[in-house]
Amino acid sequence: MCEFCGCRSNPEIARLGAEHDTIQEIAEDVLATASQDSSPVELLEKLRRAVEPHVLGEEAGVFTQARMVGISQNYWVDDLEDDHRRFAEILSDPSALSSSEIESFLDDLHRHIAIEEYDLFPALFRTLSDADWTAVERRATPEENT
Repeated sequence: MCEFCGCRSNPEIARLGAEHDTIQEIAEDVLATASQDSSPVELLEKLRRAVEPHVLGEEAGVFTQARMVGISQNYWVDDLEDDHRRFAEILSDPSALSSSEIESFLDDLHRHIAIEEYDLFPALFRTLSDADWTAVERRATPEENT
C-alpha cells in the first residue's frame, strides 16, 4: 500500500495498513479461486474473519478521531462506514454469492482500502496530535489497554 508520505511510520496506521495488506492478500486468493469456477466460501469466511475486527478498530479509532478533529467530511468517513456495513452484509452469507457478485465486492473492497490508504490515513497523519493518536489507539484496541 501507500509508502509515499511516511504515514506508516505511525504505529496505528502501520497496524491498520498491515491489516489492509492481509485483507488484500486474502481477496486476491478469493478472486483467483472464483475465476477458476471454484467456490471460494472458505476463503470468503477467512476474509470475513480478517475484516470484522479491522472494521471495529477502524471505526472506534481513526474514524471517531477524524470526526472529533473535523476532517471526517473531507475524507468520506460516513461513506467508508457505509461500505463497512455493506461488506458485513455481503460476507454474512458467502455461499449465496455468484462469481460476478464476488468480483464486484472485491472491486469495492479494493477501492475502499485505496481511499483509506491514499487519502484518509495521510490526512490523519498530518492532522492528528500525539494525544489524538493515543486516544485512537486506546479506543481501537481496548483489550490491550485494560
